[in-house]
Amino acid sequence: MSVIPDKKPGAFGSSPDAALPESVFLHPEDVGGAQPRHPDDEFGRYLRPPMPCRDGRYASRLLRRAEGTVLIDYPVAGFHTTLLEHVTRYRGAGAAAYLRELRLAAGRDGGCTDDAGLWTVEETGIAGPRSLLIRLHEEFEDPSGQPAGKDSYLIAARTGQMVVVLADLGWEMGSGRADTVRDLVDAALRRAGTLR
Repeated sequence: MSVIPDKKPGAFGSSPDAALPESVFLHPEDVGGAQPRHPDDEFGRYLRPPMPCRDGRYASRLLRRAEGTVLIDYPVAGFHTTLLEHVTRYRGAGAAAYLRELRLAAGRDGGCTDDAGLWTVEETGIAGPRSLLIRLHEEFEDPSGQPAGKDSYLIAARTGQMVVVLADLGWEMGSGRADTVRDLVDAALRRAGTLR
């Protein structure tokens, strides 16, 4: 697996130029033998890292040192789902600041809505202090033109100066599951925590 940095400037400013080593991401033995791979530049951009509903007012973005993303075609109960793991290394107190900003944005009563969909904090403290379990609900039309919806679940959690965002995006029009990210977040944090 070769992990390269997310270099393309996003809607909220430029991304760091430094890459993270592949050792900080989930390994095949963590995910049932599935092989992590780097996504194309645009896939899941709104989760790299998530910055919902703040119109770019995430001051922590200026404290990012390095980041990277992998996708995993993860086997689940007779089928599979798409996992996205984004890891960011921050300067100073940037990791804690980012989680605080994320909670303020998505933690309002009823959540917040932007171009990606409705972001709702489902649970806090799920993987350490200030960690968040967030549901992202997206509305769209299915191939027959009927209204449809899909839920993705993500956990954002910190270990030292690193923030791990682990998301279950589901498959095609099918929703992801909160249990999937709950089951894998400890392994993801353990891997990210190896970088000092």
